[in-house]
Amino acid sequence: MIRAALLWALPVLAQTATQPLTSADYAARAVEHLASGQAQLAVDDYSQAIRLRLDDAGAWTGRGRAYSQLSHYSAAIDDLDQAIRLDPEPALRFVERGYAYGRIGDFERAIQDFDRALDRDPANILALSLRGTAYSVTGQNDRALADREQVVKLTPNLAEAYVARAGTYHALGRHEEGFSDQSKAIEIQPDYEMAWAARGAAYLALRRAREAIGDLEQALKLKPDDSEADKLLAQARAVEALARKPATSPVTPQPPAPEVVIAAPVLNSPAPPEPPKHDSASAGLHNQRGGELTKLGRYREAIIELSAAIEADPTFPLAYNARGFA
Repeated sequence: MIRAALLWALPVLAQTATQPLTSADYAARAVEHLASGQAQLAVDDYSQAIRLRLDDAGAWTGRGRAYSQLSHYSAAIDDLDQAIRLDPEPALRFVERGYAYGRIGDFERAIQDFDRALDRDPANILALSLRGTAYSVTGQNDRALADREQVVKLTPNLAEAYVARAGTYHALGRHEEGFSDQSKAIEIQPDYEMAWAARGAAYLALRRAREAIGDLEQALKLKPDDSEADKLLAQARAVEALARKPATSPVTPQPPAPEVVIAAPVLNSPAPPEPPKHDSASAGLHNQRGGELTKLGRYREAIIELSAAIEADPTFPLAYNARGFA
């Protein structure tokens, strides 16, 4: 009886083993690849899904997302264009395309796509956050603040939302509100390194060196390889050292000096470090070059230029925002 059952099942098993994968099978496998960080494998499987079914808007969207993860933003935009032509209703497709536009420096189109996404889903956190960043990069800080405030209202327990709004407050010169938001982020998530680093940078920009040092030291405890925090900490220590330099004491009359003997220089007594000098003009030039490189897709070089802008002037908010996109 058992042997007969096995013989009956063998043709069915053989047919199942040789049955080709469907478009849906490839798409499902691509989703798993994306979730595990294997973007190229996801592109390959989405391509198979599209080959088998050209009208699958979800597969076009998924491949566009995978291309973005690979930094192939023009290819991502092409795929998302096709997905939107097939089905323009889901807000996420406009968010994905807006993100890709932002990564190539086309912030005008990015904002237009985030607008379209929010027309479809007014409470879309990702669209609001990214549009706020695009507004900040383009100097539209009042509009950026409106988006940041909406994100905080929708996600009152998200530390990242407060850090983002704090950056806009500082850009607008509303520093106490900025510090309040950064402190709130730290209260919500004490191990959020970016909150400590951002508050430290803001303290340094206002020459509050002691507070900057405390925050930047904490940031480096949480993330020892944060090179930007390390540079800012060195600058903060220089500012504090200069502030603590004792004033020159009044000269007390002395008897005539004996024959002068010129002593050898004391090599172990370096001059006090100079405080950081904010060079807004240089920062602006580095920021402009960084933006141009971002548009050309040369992201590594763009990040170097934008980091140079921040080093030249830690108070230069546009460079922080642009580096976030790059």
